Amino acid sequence: MESIFIQLPASLYTSIYERYREETGATIAACLSRLLDVGTSEDLSSDQSSQYPRPGMGTKTGKVWEIADRILKEKGSVNREAVIKACMEEEINVNTASTQYSHWRKAQPSVS
Repeated sequence: MESIFIQLPASLYTSIYERYREETGATIAACLSRLLDVGTSEDLSSDQSSQYPRPGMGTKTGKVWEIADRILKEKGSVNREAVIKACMEEEINVNTASTQYSHWRKAQPSVS
């Protein structure tokens, strides 16, 4: 695969790196690839997953998403109560768990 280099303002890259750490490059590549699937800028701005980007790994908010992913993978379905219970067992604030579960849910196009 051929590569090209693009320039980003340092402050933008820093913000992206703070959130995604070691997955920054892959995250940027995935976002750029999504541009091919979007017909217009209106389509891009209405995309639900862009409203709720995945929090960085190692953060409390990211841990909620990891827990929701794990429960979905293990059980084939997931609900708010199960995620919040698992989060509380890991000493994650109930309000953080509830908010992040909501964001996780909205970012999952295949989960209803």
